[in-house]
Amino acid sequence: MFAGYSNNAYAQQKPMVLWFDKPAYQPKVFSYDVDEFKKDFKFEEKGWMEALPIGNSRLGAMVFGGVLRERIQLNEKSLWDGFRHDDANSLGAKALPEVQRLMFAGKNDSAEQLASRTMMGIPVRIKPYQSLGDFFIEHVAPASDTAYSNYRRWLSLDSSVAVTHFTYRGVTFKREVFASHPANIIVMRISSSKPKALNLNLWLLRERDAVVTASNVEANAISMVGKVNRQDDQGKPVGMQFASCIKGVTSTGKISVNKDGVMSIKDANEVVLYISAATSYGGKDPDATCQRILREALTKPVQNLFNEHLKDYQSLYGRVKINLSEKEHPLELPQDQRLVRVKEKSYEDPYLSELLFQYGRYLLIASSRKGDLPANLQGVWNQQMNPPWSSDYHTNINLQMNYMAAEAANLQECALPLFALMDSLAKYGQHTAKVMYNARGWAVHHLTDVFWRTAPADGVVGVWPMGGGWLAHHPYDHYLFSHDKLFLKNRAYPLMKGAARFYLDFLKPIPAGLPNAGKLVTNPSHSPENAFEKEDGTQFQFTYGATMDMQICTELFTNCLQTIDELRENGQSFDPSFKAELEAALSKIAPVKISPRTGGIQEWVEDYKEPEIGHRHISHLYGLFPASQITVNTPTLFAAARKTLERRLAGNPNAAVEEAKNRYKSYGSYLGGKSFGGWQSVWISMMYLRLGDAEEAYKHHQYQLKYGMKPNFFGSAFQLDGTYGSTAVVTEMLLQSHTGVLNLLPALPAFWSEGFVSGLRARGGFEVSISWKANRLKEASIISRSGSLCRFQVKDAIRIFSGGKEIQPTKNTDGIIQFSTIKGAEYEITPL
Repeated sequence: MFAGYSNNAYAQQKPMVLWFDKPAYQPKVFSYDVDEFKKDFKFEEKGWMEALPIGNSRLGAMVFGGVLRERIQLNEKSLWDGFRHDDANSLGAKALPEVQRLMFAGKNDSAEQLASRTMMGIPVRIKPYQSLGDFFIEHVAPASDTAYSNYRRWLSLDSSVAVTHFTYRGVTFKREVFASHPANIIVMRISSSKPKALNLNLWLLRERDAVVTASNVEANAISMVGKVNRQDDQGKPVGMQFASCIKGVTSTGKISVNKDGVMSIKDANEVVLYISAATSYGGKDPDATCQRILREALTKPVQNLFNEHLKDYQSLYGRVKINLSEKEHPLELPQDQRLVRVKEKSYEDPYLSELLFQYGRYLLIASSRKGDLPANLQGVWNQQMNPPWSSDYHTNINLQMNYMAAEAANLQECALPLFALMDSLAKYGQHTAKVMYNARGWAVHHLTDVFWRTAPADGVVGVWPMGGGWLAHHPYDHYLFSHDKLFLKNRAYPLMKGAARFYLDFLKPIPAGLPNAGKLVTNPSHSPENAFEKEDGTQFQFTYGATMDMQICTELFTNCLQTIDELRENGQSFDPSFKAELEAALSKIAPVKISPRTGGIQEWVEDYKEPEIGHRHISHLYGLFPASQITVNTPTLFAAARKTLERRLAGNPNAAVEEAKNRYKSYGSYLGGKSFGGWQSVWISMMYLRLGDAEEAYKHHQYQLKYGMKPNFFGSAFQLDGTYGSTAVVTEMLLQSHTGVLNLLPALPAFWSEGFVSGLRARGGFEVSISWKANRLKEASIISRSGSLCRFQVKDAIRIFSGGKEIQPTKNTDGIIQFSTIKGAEYEITPL
């Protein structure tokens, strides 16, 4: 037995810091008239991908760390183009039966053409999330003298502060930036090592729709006000209003702001800049909101603001610590050089895995707090007016991946904005369900925005009403981790039931004479972005009964039934009529099948040929992950899932010839067992983790570091889902609980031979800490937060103690250990 298994035993996490020895790239002359801002899908390789993000959920900033000229790109998360309107197509419900008839009759093209005329949302595309603007700080210095030394910039994940440090002309300058959630403001402190050394010009720019002047309310402040140039169908201006105010404060120098909004600071030792911003989203007055936030912040010394920020941030971030190796040192190499070493030499760097794990947690705290909008495709950080994929909420994997680690990584509060978005989608999605599908409940398709679009978008590929079912996985998972029955009854179940009611009405029986006749399927249907080939050689994406749909419906109906059982009280049944509906549908829903052609999980309702063998989506393994329908307890499907994954990743070596004439162009296909970073590497790692294959999961985690991560750990396509999701990958290597059993070190990579993690959460209401040595369990702790029965498994023979007394658990034939727990008690586990 060991004594005092407390957080102190796990306190020696290395400093978590992204640091660089050179600034992020900036052009000599900044302009919005360049490809980075003008082209919709221009992914720059430097600059943005080197800057460091800070955020307080509502506000975000990218700190470039310039020397004589600094750029701080700014965001306010609710600043979107567009406006709230009814996007449902009134032709949908009337056309749907004919679309379904044509689909069952095998007339896929005719069904698709009819759907494209009658089932698209109005308008077809959404408007984008927009940048607030760019703030520049320029030192007044001779143009000919640009030499500097002692340069460092870093982002401390431990304190959520970005720092830039350098020496110029014998003076050491330091900039520190943090985004305070308690104060709702961004603060920058600039200091110099010698008196009167700060002589600066500062200005604020926005590409369009804004006016910048000196504030007429606050002294020594820059004011920006604007309104997005957007009209409704009648030509009425309906664009969002926005404002920002930047105030400078110094006790040693002089500050002035000219009529054009250019601030000058002269002969100062130190200056503090306060950056506030707001929009009219939710009916607010943006300028008045900015002023109120600013006035409240100014009542406190800047050190107090930082202390409050740190306490608030650490209350979330500090819950989990991790150490995967003692060999690597945080200051060994700058961040970009560490990644180059991985990319060029396939070097295995456990510190990068630790850092990426905590960075995903950092970003979620910085972009998703209670009362705010959820994290979008780029979290909160976006420099463009028309970013890739509108920087929207994609509900066919990307939004879900943003929150994949929230529960297990002990950031459950950060999932609340997702549930709030779902509340709004459920409200407006009821109208879409009724008008377009003549169905009860609520529906959302493959994307949405801050105006709660729920109708199909982007073409017929958007006729995929499965977004609500996939999203419903998250509030139920929140319950499984917390065992909060009030949340289950009042928040999760209404969302789940509404989504399920839609599918109960949407599912249709397959007509007689077709394979699987009588079974319930979705119609129409897609397996996202993939295509199939019929016996006559024709290729389609539009179909009925794609396997992913069936798995989503099965998971949702099953979770609803489990919830109904959980909410029984005093022997009284809960929602019995709905329970009967669910049970009847589940008994008829089309089952997951194994393909005679490949031996893997069949992706479609029939065993069609695959035109693109290495297609980047592997949607038909939804039942393996994120759902738990395919587990070691379903051995036949479990083996087929592995074959599916192996076949898809192997790809087609002859694709250039054999797939050249495909109707749908192949891109991003897997080949030779490799993934290429981003959401794909995360999803593949998670699937291999559910298969218990540590080394394959680790391989794709390394591919994430090698191919998917830019110097600032942003994804190559600006999306952050792969970064958020990487936290889940590391978590499930160390702890899994999706089967209802706590599995300690279920897929520990051999290279991580010694280490610890503390503060992870497991389903059942448990908090778990684990340490290991020589790839074997060294010790563990399980804290019961709900007092529920604990069921766990580990590869070693163990003893359990609590309060100094040994616990005698039971063990079944599958090696599952279980024991009763007391709420708040800690259970210490040590190998024999």
